[in-house]
Amino acid sequence: MGTEAVVRDALRERVLAAINGARDTVDEFWVPRSYERADLAVIGRSLDGFEIKTERDTLRRLPRQIDAYGRLFDRCSAVVAEKHCDEATALLPAWWGITTVHVNGGVSFSEVREPRRNPVLDPEILVRLLWKDEAMIALVKLGAAPDKRASRGTLWRDLLEAASLTQLRAAVRRALLDRNPARARIATRRFTVASATQAAR
Repeated sequence: MGTEAVVRDALRERVLAAINGARDTVDEFWVPRSYERADLAVIGRSLDGFEIKTERDTLRRLPRQIDAYGRLFDRCSAVVAEKHCDEATALLPAWWGITTVHVNGGVSFSEVREPRRNPVLDPEILVRLLWKDEAMIALVKLGAAPDKRASRGTLWRDLLEAASLTQLRAAVRRALLDRNPARARIATRRFTVASATQAAR
């Protein structure tokens, strides 16, 4: 198992225990309208994204990832090897969290800066996480009567007009938690709080 996989496994266990309301995690979480996939996403009362940069990595892609993740996640954190910490701090917006990771037999983390609420969420990116049936369910819950023949793009537009950002965030988190990952076009690995607890035993 590579260093990044080892760090991700340890990080998953850490965040499921630490983030209030965390219910599920997804590895390699796809970010709409980008070529980026966050190393780890945590779904619960918020949608949190994590990017891992081990000693073997560079920060070359980090500016692009900052832009992509900032449109989608409620909170973002970079988990970086100590040698990357100063450069990452200079690149990252003030609302991003920063944690250093040290791998030497085991994996240890040290929080440098707590993540804060994302001030630049883009509803048009967020809504694109929803599948057609999920967008329809979200509209019905808002009291709308969507046309069952409507395209997914039309349902997304209707939802953007009908929902506040708070309502949209809640609809997306609910859809992600209820979703059957076997139906996903892009394969992902999901870990619930229950499965993580069982694995730790």
